[in-house]
Order: sequence, then C-alpha cells, then structure tokens
Amino acid sequence: MNNVENFINKLENEKETTFTLEVTPQAASDLGYLAQKIESSEIEKYIDAFVIPDSPFANLKISPILASLQLSQRLKTEKPFIITQTMRDKNSIALQNDFIGANYFDIRMVLALTGDPIVSGNQKQAKGVFEGNSELLIKIIKNLNEGKSAGDFVFKEPLKKIYPFCSINSYSKNEDMLKVRLSKKVASGVKAIFTQPIYETETLKKFLNWIDEIPINEIGLKEKPILMPGFFPVLSYKTAYFIYYKLPGAYIPEDWLDKLKSASEKSEEEEKKVAVELSTNLFKDMINIHKKAHIMSMNNFDFAANLLKGL
Repeated sequence: MNNVENFINKLENEKETTFTLEVTPQAASDLGYLAQKIESSEIEKYIDAFVIPDSPFANLKISPILASLQLSQRLKTEKPFIITQTMRDKNSIALQNDFIGANYFDIRMVLALTGDPIVSGNQKQAKGVFEGNSELLIKIIKNLNEGKSAGDFVFKEPLKKIYPFCSINSYSKNEDMLKVRLSKKVASGVKAIFTQPIYETETLKKFLNWIDEIPINEIGLKEKPILMPGFFPVLSYKTAYFIYYKLPGAYIPEDWLDKLKSASEKSEEEEKKVAVELSTNLFKDMINIHKKAHIMSMNNFDFAANLLKGL
C-alpha cells in the first residue's frame, strides 16, 4: 500500500487526527525558498498531506502538479500531495492529459474547483475556459477511474485510482441554500469536502449534522464523504477585518473583531497575543469535536507547527 492509500485510510478513520496543509508557491520556478521554510518549521512531522492550490484568485502561480513534484523531491518526503484543479484555465482534454501524467507520480488526489473569475486576478488579459463547473471535473475523474475518458477514448490499461475532493463555503446568508449545496456535493461521490475557514464551533457541528442527515443509500452512495473543516489562523485585526468584510464564503464573529481592534489600539504585542489565543483556542475546540482539519496559514509554517505541537 502506498502513501496515497495510507492517507485515505487515515482520513477515513474517525478516531485518528488527519491534517492537511495548504502550501502556496509564488510565480517562481525555483521553490527552494518554500522547501527551506517547510524544513525549518518541521511542520511535516505534524501533517498528513500537502495541498497545492491552482492559481487562487486567478493570480499567476506555478503549476500545482509541477510544484508538487518539485517540493516532493526537495523535501524528500513521503507525505502525499493533493493538487487543486479548476475548470477556469483548461478544457477537459488538457485536464485529462494532466491527470494521466500525474498518475504515474502518484499525484492522485484532486481538490476540484470551478475557479475564481479572471477579473479578480493579475492576468486580466486571459480568457476563462469554464467548460463546466466543479461537478464536471468530478465526473471526469470518476470516468477516468472507470477506464473511460470524457469523450470516446477508452483506456486499454486502467489508471491508478484518483480520489476527488471538493470544497464549499462555510457561510451563506441563505443557510437553506448552503445546505442544498452541501447535499449536492455529497451526492457527487467525492471522498472529502473541504470548507472555507470556520470560526465558530457551532458551524462545524452544523456541517457534521447536515452530512449525517443525508440518506446516502437513497442517492446511491456506499459511504459519506469526510468533512475537512478549513482553519485559517487570524493573527491580526487587519486579517479579521478582511475576512469579515471581503470574504463572502466565511464568517468571523463580531466579538473577534472587537477584541482584536481593542488589542491593536494598545500595542502590536497585545494584538498578536489576543490573536494567537483566539485562533489556538478555536482550533483546539474544533479538534475536540472532529479530528480532521485543513490548515491554511499563508505559508506561516512556524505558527502551524507550534499549533499542532500543542495538541
């Protein structure tokens, strides 16, 4: 059994903690700087898989497949990589080409997204492809697992199994609509559902209850997907302000804003102290409820490592 299946087995085990770490490379060919940050933080000891995004906010970045290969070689790690793939930049032919090539290197876990709009990024001259949304991407992966392409081609030799994941907002003003979206994500047959950052334990409990309520037998599924709650540490009032006012898919409580604003007016040290305390307590409370989490730290690996050490 290889590292991908080892990770999947651990993910499926409710009694075991499972952590994924988002690593965000810049638009650079040499990722030595990133490998050095990961090594010096020793974060690899505490996580189970790396996640490489696919040009978030439509900004220019290195390919997630090539970034995964380079970091795997530089770190000499046995930890598997999850690649994010969107429908924004490639059509179904190009996506399938990449999945076939990545399969050889055991890059076989895919976080399927529709993709941020081009207008939000730094490549506004580009044109989005958007042949479909993330549902089509998941369907493409399921077809490949059955030895079929999206078109007429049929494989003579099967690929190694590819595991599709998907994402969902952690907040919506229309909670009923959010619940419907979650039901659709579950029905797609993905292995795991990653959420946008969560800042209230009640939100985590709500998502877990919603998934438990879905009658999987009635929708032709053998198992329910695993929830991977998003955790993004808030280490400043500025970050909290951005999430509250600029990130529609997540919600941060007003009392966090109030506490961080008050602390920031006292001193930078007080602001950091309050921020670390709020984020650390939230993370511990989340893990007490559900032993899985996806950590998004904007490459602040030292904080993430210290957080996981303290569990």
